[in-house]
Amino acid sequence: MLDWFAKRNASPIAEAFTTQYPMVATGHAGFLTGTMVATSFGWRPVELLNIGDEVLTFDHGMQAVKTIQRQVLVLGDTACAQDMAPIYIPRDAIGNRNPMWVKSEQGIMIEHDLVEDKLGDPYAIVPACTLEGYRGISRSPQQVTMEAIILTFDQDEVIYIDADILAFCPARQDLIHYCVTEQDDKLYTPLSALEARELVIDMITEDSFWTPGVLAGGGGTGEPQYATYN
Repeated sequence: MLDWFAKRNASPIAEAFTTQYPMVATGHAGFLTGTMVATSFGWRPVELLNIGDEVLTFDHGMQAVKTIQRQVLVLGDTACAQDMAPIYIPRDAIGNRNPMWVKSEQGIMIEHDLVEDKLGDPYAIVPACTLEGYRGISRSPQQVTMEAIILTFDQDEVIYIDADILAFCPARQDLIHYCVTEQDDKLYTPLSALEARELVIDMITEDSFWTPGVLAGGGGTGEPQYATYN
């Protein structure tokens, strides 16, 4: 289905954007405190949301938050902590109005012609870590304590965060529900880390083709702005 990824021509510019960090699959990442979420009350910090609050979704309008889970993550100098380092997305890199941080396993819905050409749909969900190198997006290891807020709904949803970013919120399902659900009928099927990374490399290549003389990976603005998470 996605064999078109393997048929792309190699690009020296794209190949330059290798990463020293392993790719991880999309999961129940959670949003870092300070992330703004579109709700029925307007934009609100994710940490101020409560169960029952309505959040604007991409396909189903306003949907009530079903569960909220809070996690505190402490990142140090260990190899594991470096792999979990948050992803820095500079302003305008993927439509965001402000610089922002997301967890490496956060699913991000992107829109691109390369996806539409093969799948007939311009949207695809990719793990945030696979965007490294695209328009200034980078993984930035830090020694920090972060709090992540995990939102779930009655079903898988894509919600609006920090203006125009579309973020994937998978529903929590037990094994029995998973087994009796037709997986082909699922509205959202995130790309695997490998498929997503190949797609992003193609996107970097295309950017470099249409903007000759501009360093591939550029496009976002602003250096990483480090914050202290309480």
